Amino acid sequence: MSRDKAVYAARLARLKKAMGESGLEGVIMAPGPNIRYLTGVNSFMLERLFLLLVPAEGDPDLVAPAIEAGPYRECPLAMSIHGWTDSQGPEAAIVGALRSFPGGGRWGVEGRVPFQYLSVYRRHSSADVEDAEPVLQGIRATKDDIEVLLMKKSAKILSKSFKEIPQLVREGMTELELARKLADLIYSNGATSTSDLLVQSGARAANPHSLPSNRRIRRGETIVLDLVCEFEGYHSDITRTLCLGRATQVEKVYALVLEAETQAIAAAREGARVGDVDRAARFQLERSGFGKYFIHRTGHGLGLEVHEAPYIIEGGEERLRQNMFFTIEPGVYIPGRLGVRIEDDVRIVGGRAVEISDPPKEYGWWR
Repeated sequence: MSRDKAVYAARLARLKKAMGESGLEGVIMAPGPNIRYLTGVNSFMLERLFLLLVPAEGDPDLVAPAIEAGPYRECPLAMSIHGWTDSQGPEAAIVGALRSFPGGGRWGVEGRVPFQYLSVYRRHSSADVEDAEPVLQGIRATKDDIEVLLMKKSAKILSKSFKEIPQLVREGMTELELARKLADLIYSNGATSTSDLLVQSGARAANPHSLPSNRRIRRGETIVLDLVCEFEGYHSDITRTLCLGRATQVEKVYALVLEAETQAIAAAREGARVGDVDRAARFQLERSGFGKYFIHRTGHGLGLEVHEAPYIIEGGEERLRQNMFFTIEPGVYIPGRLGVRIEDDVRIVGGRAVEISDPPKEYGWWR
């Protein structure tokens, strides 16, 4: 068995073990990160029905449009392929696949499976369906050796890009102009893809997920740059906050957010609860009177999705494990005035959190 086949066989074995522990007869998936995790193939999810049925025993069955099934005939995962054409429709293909699973039982469904797909499946199956996300997110939360290498490469590309940002930022340019330059920069450093680039300046920076606008960048205001890089499917996600010129309040808030990030990274150890990591960041801001302006979780997992398990959330009970990758990103957002966020990517290795992103973050590094 080739190395690639061994990797994907191990991933399938992990999924089957988790299904068995959850009492599931199988799991149903649509195009996206979970199918890519098991097959190495990345497909669009369009209106044509496309489902991978993975039983707890035996090989998977793929129901897919004929025009999209080709790469799966050559992928490392052994499966039966039931193709269908536009003139045929998917009904016969679904019926053919379900002959392998006559018993019904409990099947888990990936959260991204559209209702229009699931309704066709349910017309021909007596299985009870339930949420498969705990199983799927659980097996992907810890990375294998190949994933570790790809995660580190993605973070290296994005870190290098951040170090080159100061030469791009100019007073008077719009957020959209800067966002376009940032995308070009990340691609030039080796990214496979980049998306979800956030550039927010001035009072807009208090709205942490607002998209870039035509607002012009001004001196003395915060500029929040939240950038994502994808390398061969694996994501890095880094945020830095800049300020052109001097601004005493910005510098004060920045120092508090940086200390919150430092304390959260120190608290992120193997076996630690995610809620304790969140508490470490939140405590730093609460004791300085800024806790009410920290309006989101402290972090999220990274991998084939930019947001996946584990979620570093207040009160969370999940425990951190070896080779989990996630962000630490506390922030302060004062409505109508400013926003500051500092975000790095970390890996649990050797019992502690090690930063895999390394752009400078001391105040004024951009000058």
